[in-house]
Amino acid sequence: MRKALIALALSALTGIFAMMALLLSRSDDAQLEQTPTHRLALPSPTVTQRSHAWQDVIQGELLVVRTALPPSPTPMPTHTPTRPVRWQSSPTPARFQPERATVPPPTAVASPTAPTIARNNDPRRGEFSPPPEQVPLSLDPRDHFWFRRPVDSSANSAALFSYAYGSDGPNNEWRIHHGIDLPNPIGKEVRAAAAGRVIWAADNYRWYENGRYVESAYSYGNVVIIEHNFGFQGKRLYTLYAHLQLILVQVGQAVQTGEVIGLSGRSGVVSGPHVHFEVRVGRNSYYETRNPLLWIAPYENHGVVAGRVTLPDGSLAQDISVVLMKNGRIVDRTTTYVNPRQANSRAWNVNSDEVWRENFVIGDVPVGIYQVVVFLNGRRLERDVTVRPATTSFVDFTEFEVAPLPTLSPTPAG
Repeated sequence: MRKALIALALSALTGIFAMMALLLSRSDDAQLEQTPTHRLALPSPTVTQRSHAWQDVIQGELLVVRTALPPSPTPMPTHTPTRPVRWQSSPTPARFQPERATVPPPTAVASPTAPTIARNNDPRRGEFSPPPEQVPLSLDPRDHFWFRRPVDSSANSAALFSYAYGSDGPNNEWRIHHGIDLPNPIGKEVRAAAAGRVIWAADNYRWYENGRYVESAYSYGNVVIIEHNFGFQGKRLYTLYAHLQLILVQVGQAVQTGEVIGLSGRSGVVSGPHVHFEVRVGRNSYYETRNPLLWIAPYENHGVVAGRVTLPDGSLAQDISVVLMKNGRIVDRTTTYVNPRQANSRAWNVNSDEVWRENFVIGDVPVGIYQVVVFLNGRRLERDVTVRPATTSFVDFTEFEVAPLPTLSPTPAG
């Protein structure tokens, strides 16, 4: 009986504990149900508009960002001015040696570095040139301005005055010049001086006549040579355009006056971009050139001054200073030719014109009255000259008897 009561009591206690556990469990659930739920409010996603295709290309090719960078202002493009063409003197030995009149030497001589000269401050000779006369032009029957300039008036079509045809530079340190130089930046259009046929259009110039090697000149760089459709006194005419950056014609191609044949540059042996221009008469030869200033048309309202200075023995005076003056001021200068072809010459570098027989030329002189002054063996020779439009005014100093300049003595004071 006692055991039965104990078992009953234990059963009752077990029931009580079970009831209490159930009540506690419901109380916790009620508390959980009463606790508010907090939800995080997120913004709705915004669809980013896709950039244009050309923007993607630019970003893909020009801009690669691998890490996040702080925003920075967009840089504005800046203009970089084109540096002017500046040449510095670069004296070197002679490129070519004089050629025998009958048999040209078959060996090319190493080329020098071309001269570098600062730009002339004369506004007539800037990057924009006055318009030239139309060609062909022969107001005087002795003139033969038959070639147009190889570059346009929008470029520099004036010859470099300090390295004239037939000169060897201001200090006699350069090779004798067989043409004229027109300083221009790279990329200016170079045009045919007259109609003709291209006989050379490449670099590494090497010329043959009847299968026989005549001459070569790698210093020309990219060079074009044109044989023209007309001649002079029964002789063929050629023009040469050297140091081109790009050649736009080929051998055998017919070209018209003013047709673009290439772009100005600095190929070959040069120290500044320019166009080297030659006129050749009779043969396509380095030793058969003539002064281009007697062949290209002058600027409008300009003329040409040419002349001859001879020594008492009748030979041409060489490398003599010639000054052009107006109202007591020097407006231009040049020198007489160095090593010109003369009577009975067996070797020479440059040639006088068949008509004028000159040994100096000053081109593109504005119309007016000037004085030509020559200094020869300590003596001063002077003569007035009238420059007329589109014609050559000739000065011959052979006829003058000159006297030595007077010696000035200081005047005693008091």
